[in-house]
Amino acid sequence: MARRVFLHVGTAKSGTSYLQDLWWRHRDELRERGLLLPGSGRRDHFTAAAVVKGMTAVVETLGERERSAWQRLVDETREWPGDVLISNEHFADSPPAAAAAALAQGSSAAEEVHVVLTARDLGRVLPSAWQQRVKMGARQPYRRFLATVRRGEDDQKFWRYQDVPAIAARWSSGVPPHRVHLVVVPAPGAPRDELWQRTAAVLGLDTTGLATEAQRPNDSLGLVEAELLRRVNELVPRAERSPALTRHVKGTFVPQALAGVAPGESYVVPERHRGWIRERSEAVVAELRSGGYDVVGDLEDLLPPPPREGRTPDEAGDDELLVAATAVLARLGLDAPADLHDALEAIARSLREPQRGTSAQ
Repeated sequence: MARRVFLHVGTAKSGTSYLQDLWWRHRDELRERGLLLPGSGRRDHFTAAAVVKGMTAVVETLGERERSAWQRLVDETREWPGDVLISNEHFADSPPAAAAAALAQGSSAAEEVHVVLTARDLGRVLPSAWQQRVKMGARQPYRRFLATVRRGEDDQKFWRYQDVPAIAARWSSGVPPHRVHLVVVPAPGAPRDELWQRTAAVLGLDTTGLATEAQRPNDSLGLVEAELLRRVNELVPRAERSPALTRHVKGTFVPQALAGVAPGESYVVPERHRGWIRERSEAVVAELRSGGYDVVGDLEDLLPPPPREGRTPDEAGDDELLVAATAVLARLGLDAPADLHDALEAIARSLREPQRGTSAQ
């Protein structure tokens, strides 16, 4: 039986990719230091989360062995004498009964179950979440996304992954509050590895000699690039938006063809949304403060940073988008999906036509 099992359940866009990259990169060294990442790779933890939460669209595509991923992780935990870490942000969206069942299974395999929840301020999460959705094929403009989140429309998937107090409550059933660790993503300007060090403190992990630069960067798109990708999504027929195309966009198209074709201008939260984001954040901090959880970092860092001047993706100019689309077309390989090539050609053509009309005048 393991000594302790740590379930890192999210939240999304809170440095999870960075942490998971380092954990798996240093897996052998961590094992030597007493911390086991069970399974054969990150895919096993994703599959386990899909099984636990009942992610039907994913589970239906899995083979028999993959469907047993969660049970295999539990069994491997039971056979390890030290500490165990299981991490995937999709655990955050698990229904209460599923979370309680997972915690009970964890208790059967370890002397102590600990829950780790990383959290980041809404002012930075919202732009990042919109971009992630666009990479997955979303067509919704940035400002419309913010308005939808504000009103909680469409059974808001965003809040299922970002309502930190609700996630903490769901994953603390039967777990003493001091074993629910809320790791706050530091405010801008903190050392790059501060989040890594904070989680290491929770895990009781000696990080001496371990590199902290991620080898799998989570490609962040600038304002123009993100808006161009959104417009590409609008032109790809929904019926042809297959999982394979989404994987190609995230794994090949974005890092190899799209990233870097325009200045890396980050985008801001429009002024009309700053008030409700602040109010929501203050309520979150107050609720978490009363929860008795082990807070690592400063809860005040969950308040949005001071507003800054800037643009939103909706304000990207036609000339900027045309330059970017032309550059992406030049980068596309012969094996690029026809849907992407055709969409970019159509976008470039539509952006050129107004310019021709202006020149004729």
